[in-house]
Amino acid sequence: MEGVSLDNTAGLSNIDLSGEKAAAEKITKAYELYASGQIQEAVNCLEQDLQASSNAYAQVLLGNCYHKLGQKDRAMSLWQRATDLSPLEYSAYLNIGNEHYSNGEIYQAIFNWHCAGSIAPENPVINLNLAVAYDKLGYRIKSTRYFEKYLKYNTNKTSPEYQKIKHAIANLTAKTEFYLKKSEEYRAQKDLQKVAASYLMLISTYAILPGIYTNLASIFVFDKNYEKAQEFYKIAYLNFPYSPSVLMNLANMEYLLGKKSYAYCYYKRVFQYLPESTSHWLQVKVKLAELAAVTRDSELIETHLQKAKEAEDVCQYEVAIDEYENYLILTESHSDEIQQLIDKYKIFLNPEPFVVKMLYAQISELMLSKKLHAAVEVCDRIMTMAEPHTKEMIYAMKCKVECKNVIIAREQFGA
Repeated sequence: MEGVSLDNTAGLSNIDLSGEKAAAEKITKAYELYASGQIQEAVNCLEQDLQASSNAYAQVLLGNCYHKLGQKDRAMSLWQRATDLSPLEYSAYLNIGNEHYSNGEIYQAIFNWHCAGSIAPENPVINLNLAVAYDKLGYRIKSTRYFEKYLKYNTNKTSPEYQKIKHAIANLTAKTEFYLKKSEEYRAQKDLQKVAASYLMLISTYAILPGIYTNLASIFVFDKNYEKAQEFYKIAYLNFPYSPSVLMNLANMEYLLGKKSYAYCYYKRVFQYLPESTSHWLQVKVKLAELAAVTRDSELIETHLQKAKEAEDVCQYEVAIDEYENYLILTESHSDEIQQLIDKYKIFLNPEPFVVKMLYAQISELMLSKKLHAAVEVCDRIMTMAEPHTKEMIYAMKCKVECKNVIIAREQFGA
């Protein structure tokens, strides 16, 4: 499923014309030259415009031109300059990622695509690129998640690429249904060995099945295979929304395996969810007191910080978040620098809520300043990304209708 776009121009064709009219016209002209294959003419147009050097769109377009001309280092420096000028210029991050990928630098590519995705989560190219890259690394849960996002956000439902991926996902889903039925048969027969085997086939077929991981963990607990149980509870905890019971079970497995620092951290996390003075609350309190010595083992604590950095290097952001949080729990401290990294990686892994919140805050200002077309675009983005029935979704739908009505009235009556 190689689908990496190495010549992204998405976003450049929708240049913001709200700035100085003459400058915008020059950038638009340069884009038209670029799109028609007149690359050197586009370069001349942009480099003769003194204002282009301070415009992020112009720098991305100029970088694309130099990339076409084979000057890749120059292109990379221009795309990087675009991100310095405007940290929200996602097409620059996308292109930087594409260039790293073409050079075989997959981790740098993924990082930059995540930067792009934290700005434009609904961009299908970004999601497809991440899906392909994670698939190459064998990160199946993440790869499947981004293939699903690509199918959700891609509006070109008739393209061969879309149809190919949709067909592949449909085949995997059909196989998943088959194995689910087999696992139910084995459960009815109380054959745990076959149930476990069918569950393993399920997650090897389709990776995003959170309940199956916890079911497998339960089977291994019953079999007293605590290492395997810990492995599957950890997968569920790191990759999917989890319940306090999953966290408690994970803490118990770490405790039984003698991994005291992990046990302490997970017990510490679950403690906040437990009603005070209940039996579970008292049990966890006793465990925390028993394990408290780990908070004084500086050498052990440093291993969590090191593991966080190692996870960052290979784009395992879920693990990095976990280990940075473990480090903060064990040191009983606060670090702005580490917290910023945690927050950034949480946005990388789930950017939609963050972006929806930012867009939601823009609607009223756009409407008050009578930028109605821009308000409609913001509402459309929210409606694409937000969860159904949320306040953001409902408000965006309402505001879009209001804006469209005013736009129509202006067009019809010159109001």
